[in-house]
Amino acid sequence: MKQLRDTPPNVEVNSEDSSKQPDLITHISELRRLLPALPPERTRTMEVVSERYQFRLPRFYVEHILENDPNDPLWDLVLPGEQELVATDDERWDAFQLQTKAVDHPRWIQKYRYEALIRTTDYCSGLCRYCYLKHREVTAGSISHRDIDAMFDQLTQSPHSAMLRELILSGGDPLAISASLLEHFADRLTHLNQSRTHAITVSIHTREPVWYPQRLLSSNSLQAAVAKLSPSSHILHVVHPREVTRELLSCIELLHELGSSRKPIIMTQHPLFRGINDDPAVITEMYSRLDSGRIPVKPYYLIHPFPDGTLARHRLKLPESQMILRALASAPGTRVPLLTVPTPMGKCVIGPYEILQDRGGYYLLHTKDGIPVHYSTGDHYNPSEARANIPVVQLPIYN
Repeated sequence: MKQLRDTPPNVEVNSEDSSKQPDLITHISELRRLLPALPPERTRTMEVVSERYQFRLPRFYVEHILENDPNDPLWDLVLPGEQELVATDDERWDAFQLQTKAVDHPRWIQKYRYEALIRTTDYCSGLCRYCYLKHREVTAGSISHRDIDAMFDQLTQSPHSAMLRELILSGGDPLAISASLLEHFADRLTHLNQSRTHAITVSIHTREPVWYPQRLLSSNSLQAAVAKLSPSSHILHVVHPREVTRELLSCIELLHELGSSRKPIIMTQHPLFRGINDDPAVITEMYSRLDSGRIPVKPYYLIHPFPDGTLARHRLKLPESQMILRALASAPGTRVPLLTVPTPMGKCVIGPYEILQDRGGYYLLHTKDGIPVHYSTGDHYNPSEARANIPVVQLPIYN
């Protein structure tokens, strides 16, 4: 097990930023003082689990979002549970990538010709208990200036970069790394785009404004870095209506205002979990709260549970996820998400009334770029095919 970090790697601590580190709860005994309703037997189980898998929650999340009630469904989302000790398959979602990816670097994940994801760090201020990344050896620590230069040096020379249109900054959480790293990334991207016919845009995928919104709200250096990076979109990872705090809405306004002449799109995406947010009424309430602020927030992906990481009692069958989408589909179009099914070969998007036909233990799905996927109708998805062995559907690229 990796050593617990109480602060993110490579964060510059100075007179301005020293107060921006989150007040973290890292011990179960400390958590019980804040949640005295925690039963003793559950506390003991949590202590056993936290010896194997790290436990970390910002005090903000505990005090402003969790309820001191054992029936709070969010306890299962963020507090260690005994089902985490059950053996799971190895994480495979980054395993299959394009043979013609533009950059060869452990932090560069590319499943599509037009889009690449960069794992900027393995750190988040809080830890979701369902995170599939805890079951694999992720690249430790934070991205460095040298990493950024190495990737952009390759990208400049790569014959496979012409089709690239977007870079997704993910992690961990990209808003938990040093502001200077985001600024360096922005400098390299700006320089690269000056020599391209089609500019590469940036999208930031983050949960930090949910975990610890003060990091963004009170850090001038982080705000300046985000403004310089000028993302085309921010994708917020919000799972439940109570996670939509006043502070989160303030972060949404700030992220919008940091855009210069071209304001970013603000969207949200979230996995589905049985007993937590598998009720269309709960999801609708979350969307309504997100829409109550000054800046519109577009629901983006409704994510069918990852087989790895997601606890067994929280998993849904694919038809169940589709029925949730069906209940949401009659809302105005701006309030209807896309149901996406994560697979090693890429994301598969299915519609609310698409016919899911059992073809002998699997559904035939297709990724966004046309790769056929045999998705198991059972509880476990373990495809034998490798994307590298599947012919890529040649789609037209329009100038």
